Amino acid sequence: MRVLAAFLWTAVLVSKAVQLDAAELLSIEDFGSNPAHLSMQVYLPDGLADGAPLVFVAHGCFQNVQQVVEHAGWVELADRHGFALLFPGTSKDNEPFGGCFRTWQPEHQQRGAGEPQTIANMVQWIVSKRNLDPQRVFITGMSSGGLMTAVMLATYPDLFAAGAIQSAYPYLCANTFDDLKTCSLAQKNLDAGSWGKLVIDAFPDYTGKRPRVAIWHGTADQLLLPINLELQLQQWSTVLGIDTQAFESDTIDGQERRRYRDAGGNVAIETVSVAGMDHAIAIDPDGSPPCGVAAPFIVDANICAAAWIGRWFGVVP
Repeated sequence: MRVLAAFLWTAVLVSKAVQLDAAELLSIEDFGSNPAHLSMQVYLPDGLADGAPLVFVAHGCFQNVQQVVEHAGWVELADRHGFALLFPGTSKDNEPFGGCFRTWQPEHQQRGAGEPQTIANMVQWIVSKRNLDPQRVFITGMSSGGLMTAVMLATYPDLFAAGAIQSAYPYLCANTFDDLKTCSLAQKNLDAGSWGKLVIDAFPDYTGKRPRVAIWHGTADQLLLPINLELQLQQWSTVLGIDTQAFESDTIDGQERRRYRDAGGNVAIETVSVAGMDHAIAIDPDGSPPCGVAAPFIVDANICAAAWIGRWFGVVP
């Protein structure tokens, strides 16, 4: 029966394969309801085992799935360490300004609606169809993709074990297009409790374990100011019940990392400040092994965000 299921899976998808250098992406159309009109593409390494983890990677504004696949370093890590990748795609047909995820529109910020519902359907479909581990599903993204990461961690905490938000601002800061500038400049004044309540109210009946959260930001980000890292820390520390006055500090590949433990002594939040980096995904093409290829909003910062985020998720040793 398992052999037959694998054959049927391959037969359904092979006609929709797209060759991108060494990476073959499978385009999935019938994954359930799609109220947000997003595209779904997955990457499954050869020999992927049953029960493998899934990493969900969302692109930013003025980016697309292809650029992230070819330049951010995730495909090489998936091949090396045996996990599946899921890439959602939006477009200028959805959002004319920059092909962004519509994270400032109320209909795309809520559980059971818009983009969150579409993305939840993608995750549940691929986990079921490919027999992945539902306890090891992770999400990350930069800029618009980072904002989408925060939306999903808030609205569907039951689907994700951990997330990594790159170059973003707090969940539900923006509720209109005009709010984007205010939030990018960190000019919305809320205290930590109020920031946290926005997340809790996204799924007020949820009593399960909350996902661990990593927050990455460049110290020279001119588009979304670096102070947004601290605002996000206030938000998620409130949600996870963490005292931000107590933390451990070290460096990873020369970049400052802070780690915050919950009441059980487990690291539940970590922040990484990438020195001198503007609004971008950090890669390290000269690293060992090499990580990524420079592209718009993907820059050589001498640290591989994908590899360190993969370690945070537990999918990279």
